[in-house]
Amino acid sequence: MRRLILLAALAVAACQSPEDEFTEGRLENLCAGTVPVCNVRAGCVLDDDDFVRGTFPGAQRYIVATDRADQRVEVRLFFTSQRFPGTELLVQLSEPGCGRAEQTRLVDIDFFARAGDDGVLDFSFDAPEKGDHLLEVFSDMSAGWLLTVDVVDE
Repeated sequence: MRRLILLAALAVAACQSPEDEFTEGRLENLCAGTVPVCNVRAGCVLDDDDFVRGTFPGAQRYIVATDRADQRVEVRLFFTSQRFPGTELLVQLSEPGCGRAEQTRLVDIDFFARAGDDGVLDFSFDAPEKGDHLLEVFSDMSAGWLLTVDVVDE
């Protein structure tokens, strides 16, 4: 009986799609709100338990909360569809109070090739201050995607 249960568990694990693996243990946040931050509106507050789904081209805004100083915000972007790689991708995290922003801006590269076989782009930002950080993601590419954030200690 024990062997049968183990085989069934392995069969279920083997049937996971790349999307399921990317979002494992997280719930989809529909992010349909309007949360005021930095004189703009964000769709929702994201945390380690969420993922969001979206499409490019366009821009999305989220809030990421840190509960203490000197943490890092790890942002992962997984491509669910790849139609046109575009020319620009901007991922930016602002300090609480909308001060200094740390950004990664990629231009004139094939983002899909950069994501590799697993279809994932990783970004990491210092979050030296505790509080609510504005996370902005913009691209002119044509693609579907999933996004996760993790707040980790440095």
